[in-house]
Amino acid sequence: MVKQKPNFYADLSFGNFFYHTGHPMKPFRINILNELVISYGLHSCLNFKKSKKISNYHLLNFHNLVYIKNNLKHDNDGDQDKLDEIENFLPKNHNLDCPVFKGILEYCQIYSSASISSAFDILKNETGCTINWSGGYHHAKKKRASGFCYINDIVLCILELLKKFQKVLYIDIDVHHGDGVEEAFYLSKRVFCISFHNFKKFFFPETGNLLDTGLGLGKKYSINVPLKNGIKDKPFYEIFYLIAEKVIEKFQPDSIVLQAGADSLAGDKLGNFNITYTCHAECINFIKDLGIPFVVLGGGGYKKKNVAKCWTNETSLLCDKKLNNKLPYNRYYYIFSPTFKLDFQISGMFDKNSKNYLQSLKKIILNNILKII
Repeated sequence: MVKQKPNFYADLSFGNFFYHTGHPMKPFRINILNELVISYGLHSCLNFKKSKKISNYHLLNFHNLVYIKNNLKHDNDGDQDKLDEIENFLPKNHNLDCPVFKGILEYCQIYSSASISSAFDILKNETGCTINWSGGYHHAKKKRASGFCYINDIVLCILELLKKFQKVLYIDIDVHHGDGVEEAFYLSKRVFCISFHNFKKFFFPETGNLLDTGLGLGKKYSINVPLKNGIKDKPFYEIFYLIAEKVIEKFQPDSIVLQAGADSLAGDKLGNFNITYTCHAECINFIKDLGIPFVVLGGGGYKKKNVAKCWTNETSLLCDKKLNNKLPYNRYYYIFSPTFKLDFQISGMFDKNSKNYLQSLKKIILNNILKII
């Protein structure tokens, strides 16, 4: 039997969207990623796909119509007579985390349609793994944008999977808490949410407490793993493996959605973990080896070259290919100066996660898992 290739969603126009000068979110990182994937020759191991753009109707499966109409509209969109005016290129409220920039609705439709299409591929048994690195906007709420996120493509993806599957597991390894997804399914026991994130005062979104485990029917079906600054590879993977394995054993999901935000990597501009791309990839490898159909989505990541290298490496892993550490020449080769290598070093950041703290986390969380009905 020939092994199914992973489906890989790519839209070459995605990197053309621009939040504003100085904003940490750079959609252009996806262009760099796609270039690396192709220059490494991984396209021959993938089913490259471009999703059909969805209408606003599909967004209403989760989001509020008034929010979409009033908040995802740039005043000058489609106004051909004003294309030469500088105001047409400046976002509204450009000093905010979620500015309304030109083409914002199309931007949201591109990444959301790819995540929804990823779910369709799994439902049709077209492949056991779909990849959409342009998705993973886990902070968006039903009626408002949050944390650089406008439409919550993850929730839309999971809702499609629930049309066939009884149980879906959501895992989030972004440095920020996956609050939008957790909130959407907080009362449900059909979606189990696990989030490994940094948790402290003044660190966005300041949610994801250890004691937040769901409500009503969803009680015990949310797990938050609040980690402190500086966590390194070994302790991060140990707690990831232990908790994910126990949840899968107890919950027995029909499908998995993984948000693989790369801002949990060492040296990220907004993150404060200290893990390498090797550890990050091991988390994906664990999911891959389970044999359960799954969707891999992107998320945060604000050091463009590290994000591109991390997700390229993980794409190769999902293709069962090993990459040369020396980067192949490509259009964006200069960005990877001075090393021009796939790997990168961790910082000298102090790990504030003591053994006692991590042991306490494991004990409390494992005790909660045992109570799952």
